[in-house]
Amino acid sequence: MSNPNSEPLELFDHAATRPAARVQELRAQIERHNSLYYQQAAPEISDYEFDTLLRELADLEQAHPELASADSPTRRVGGKPLEEFAPATHIVPMQSLDNTYSPEELREFVTRVRKLAEGRSIHFTVEPKVDGVAISLLYENGRLVRAATRGDGVTGDDVTQNVLTISNIPHRLRGEVPAQIEVRGEVYLPKAIFALLNTERDEEGLPPFANPRNAAAGSIKQLDPAVTASRRLAAVFYGTGAWTGPQPAKGREMFATLQNWGLPISERILQGSDEDSVNAAVLTMGDMRHNFAYETDGAVVKLDSLALRREFGSTAKAPRWAIAYKYEPERAETKLLDITIQVGRTGTLTPVAELQPVFVSGSTVSRATLHNEEEIQRKDIRIGDTVLIEKAGEVIPAVVAVKKDLRNGSEKVFEMPRHCPSCGSPISKDGVAWKCTSHSCGAQVRRRIEHFASKHAMDIEGLGEALVAQLVDASLLKGIADIYTLDREALLRLERMGEKSASNLLAAIEESRSRPLWRLLNGLGIPHVGVTSARDLASHFHTLDALASATGDTLLTIHSIGEIMATAIYTWFQAPENRTLLESLRATKLNFGEGDTPSAPTDQRLQGTTWVLTGTLSISREEAAETIRRLGGKVTGSVSKKTTHLLAGEDAGSKLDKARELEIPIIDEAAFAQLCASQQES
Repeated sequence: MSNPNSEPLELFDHAATRPAARVQELRAQIERHNSLYYQQAAPEISDYEFDTLLRELADLEQAHPELASADSPTRRVGGKPLEEFAPATHIVPMQSLDNTYSPEELREFVTRVRKLAEGRSIHFTVEPKVDGVAISLLYENGRLVRAATRGDGVTGDDVTQNVLTISNIPHRLRGEVPAQIEVRGEVYLPKAIFALLNTERDEEGLPPFANPRNAAAGSIKQLDPAVTASRRLAAVFYGTGAWTGPQPAKGREMFATLQNWGLPISERILQGSDEDSVNAAVLTMGDMRHNFAYETDGAVVKLDSLALRREFGSTAKAPRWAIAYKYEPERAETKLLDITIQVGRTGTLTPVAELQPVFVSGSTVSRATLHNEEEIQRKDIRIGDTVLIEKAGEVIPAVVAVKKDLRNGSEKVFEMPRHCPSCGSPISKDGVAWKCTSHSCGAQVRRRIEHFASKHAMDIEGLGEALVAQLVDASLLKGIADIYTLDREALLRLERMGEKSASNLLAAIEESRSRPLWRLLNGLGIPHVGVTSARDLASHFHTLDALASATGDTLLTIHSIGEIMATAIYTWFQAPENRTLLESLRATKLNFGEGDTPSAPTDQRLQGTTWVLTGTLSISREEAAETIRRLGGKVTGSVSKKTTHLLAGEDAGSKLDKARELEIPIIDEAAFAQLCASQQES
């Protein structure tokens, strides 16, 4: 329920308030925040602040039993199902977990379970608490027939069509499987994708996602599965509900079974047998969590024996054999030195906090986005304030609160400029965002060129931020088409540009002319079109001219393209300035798709293989990945038991260690080149 934009709750002095009135007030507050969290995916307070309210209510109900109620939020799970989705009733209810932020309470939990065991030997597992959206998958005879959110624990939302778009969830389980099985887990938005999505939303003037969990919730509950697909969600599984037939005896064995069926599980599961070892495992998990692909807000401690779990049972809300230990959010206090304005490639003006450098969540932070003017006003952020910094999704630095009690009167209220700080043109309001009205604004031109030349687009090595700025300032680049008019003489007139650097840049530019169509589509900066959708568009239309002539209805026939994206693509190609741009690019002899190899691999001897790339290669990783795809293989970002090969360059890191641990074949670049050559000769 975390929202990095929330302010700390004011402490409530309920000593002078009648318990009945406070209980009523707390229930109303919690109901409101539950609705914001579960139904709207728009939380206003952090998990910690919500849990503080819930704990206060539970304490009051315990101290005053006459105020307890069967419909109290302390006795219920999650939120109501949404009206937009069909209801789905879980065969076995999905309960939530009791949680704690206290090491002492964690020890008390272990002690309590040991007493229930009455001298029997017990063990615990300690898993990452993935901060995502709880999901239940129903498989019948190995085939996925339904996916549902937790909802109120008994009935959730049927989100099957959306879940079918998540690439690491199998539509059919492998091997011998029960006739019927409910699998429980979390759908999450990878931290790297979260950062990318928020960058794109900032560029488009859209409100940022508060955190990966918020983004995942909004994505899984889209009415258009194409939008869900475009968000690149993933999932991890940790338990089961209904299960016909014999079951494993232990939680550890259940994890192995899930993995053998092809379901992704947490990469690290620790163990403990008593209070000290469980506490130590929870602390170790806290150190590891920043390296996971997903955001974690705690560790889940569970009794390992499934038979004892059944014996110990549950309360109305939570099992007696499990608890979630939640880590308090990592925050750092620092000074807000200034607020500057960054102009994006679409003209959006984004205020940026210039901070006194401070270390938080593994790195030093000196800048943080403030998103928009309304956000600054809502939080009353002023230049000179002492502020609290937190990384949203452990990735993006954000100002989460202002220490207003430390103000001395010298702080300055921020005012948005009324002209573009880059080109001086007037700015206009577009929703919550202010935008520069000039399409030829220097800052926009720089950002568009940087994006076009980036490694995920045309991959023009050497054409980075500093050189782009230098070329734009020297009037050598006024748009992306001008990249292909650069010559050696003009480059050599630039400061710090030598013969070798100029030759290397010109060679990289020349090489980019033959890049595949999907790279050009991504580089053009069409709204909502990223790498995945660019690949889909290139695969469907084959040429840029065919795509430019497509109607909105034609675009909607592509599975991954929804109405919003289809409208954005069609509108972009109709704009006169973009048609002019395409004709300018055509004149530079860029590949508009005619030079692409067929999308279906002609040599499919790598079909069925899954590769992960790591370390420094002599060719770009994307080029190596493209070769693998052309030969029928699949490329993923992380090592798992599904990985069949690891291509390792120099200075390979943790992925190499993981591959060795899982005994996955490791291929060096020379062997890879030989393999590809043999594939092409056959």
